[in-house]
Amino acid sequence: MYKPLISPNDAVCESSSDSQAIQNAVDLAVQSGVRRVVIPRVNARTGQAEWRVDRAVLLPSNIEIVLDNCLIRQEDGSMDNVFRNANVYTALGTSSEGEQENIVIRGVGTAVIDGGTPNGLTESTSLREGRPHIIWNNTILLHNVRNFVLENFTIRNQRWWAINLIFARDGRLSNLTFQAMDNIPNQDGIDLRVGCHDILIENVFGQGGDDLIALSGFAGFEVTPQFGVADRDRDIYNVIVRNVVGTSVTKAIVALRNHDGIGLRNVHISGVYDTSGDERGNMPYAAVRIGQKWFYKKRMSTLGETRGIYVSDVHAAHGVGVMVNVTLEQSRFDGIYCEKSAQQAITTRTDTQQEEQRGAKIVNTVFENIFGNRESASSKPLVEFCRGTGEDGLENVLVRNVFTSGNVCPVRSDFDSGLHLEGIFGG
Repeated sequence: MYKPLISPNDAVCESSSDSQAIQNAVDLAVQSGVRRVVIPRVNARTGQAEWRVDRAVLLPSNIEIVLDNCLIRQEDGSMDNVFRNANVYTALGTSSEGEQENIVIRGVGTAVIDGGTPNGLTESTSLREGRPHIIWNNTILLHNVRNFVLENFTIRNQRWWAINLIFARDGRLSNLTFQAMDNIPNQDGIDLRVGCHDILIENVFGQGGDDLIALSGFAGFEVTPQFGVADRDRDIYNVIVRNVVGTSVTKAIVALRNHDGIGLRNVHISGVYDTSGDERGNMPYAAVRIGQKWFYKKRMSTLGETRGIYVSDVHAAHGVGVMVNVTLEQSRFDGIYCEKSAQQAITTRTDTQQEEQRGAKIVNTVFENIFGNRESASSKPLVEFCRGTGEDGLENVLVRNVFTSGNVCPVRSDFDSGLHLEGIFGG
């Protein structure tokens, strides 16, 4: 009789290890042609509403994993992902022929993946004293994949970045919640690394211990022979990020960075709502960050490598609304709100006191419909363009429709030319 799904509770999948039982279910789903695995709430082997995994479940192409009101918890001391695609760490996985497709992880009801207790593997201990690379602490790792979906579940207590995408395309991430405690360094929520394009990220909630969402074009481990994909573009492009209702403990809610010749273009961000104003202890320095004069190997990004960035409807409750550094071209910002304890709506300052890291070269860009409605007084201008290095400057930058109340400077610039103002109110 045809069975529409496989469960790790099925007798044929039985194992003394929850990880192996789930892997057995995945393998059987492929062999039988069902290609759908449902992990239920109750673990029949233990009788508990918990599945404890000590090693990654390897996902083939054309597979759907349904997390049906279940709790998956990483085993204490384990050093592995929860899910990753099967071709990672194989020679085939670094070729265009090894690209996997149609991988779906979908939650139903209250589905949670919990990192559990920290395992001692951090960026500072990575590859030391017998430990593996920190990438083994990603909750979900997808590399060289297309046509993927991650939706409707919560990741909490992640041991590093919760979701890491490398050379991933044509995908959707939606209805995801992150609950980081900031007890481990760099607890990002979603990371798009080199080679990611044509991706939709929507309806993201919760808090990141670091950036909640990060698009990072860096020449790091992702471009080594183990992860680089031959004949594939390393740029990040055609990405939509919308309806982000959350915060970061101390970093940015949405961050875009690129260096060393890796481009970042055609990114649309809309609807970023910083919830830190209603939460104690959360102090993000920016709702949206674009560029950072740091993290490069040989050189920072140059003009034209970060372009076509469209940001709208950003509500900052702490720090700044939009922080821009390095370079930016052919971009637009519309509807930036500085609220509650936020200090500035737009700035080219940085989150550190190091003056060499502030500033930007901005060309052919519009900033419009900017509102200052801060609950506490601030001496900082609502919009500020400051100089960090000699290459910084403005060319054909339009700022219009700026509204602020009280004795607050609406717009300030270190540059004598390149800035055009229209409709500046207040101050």
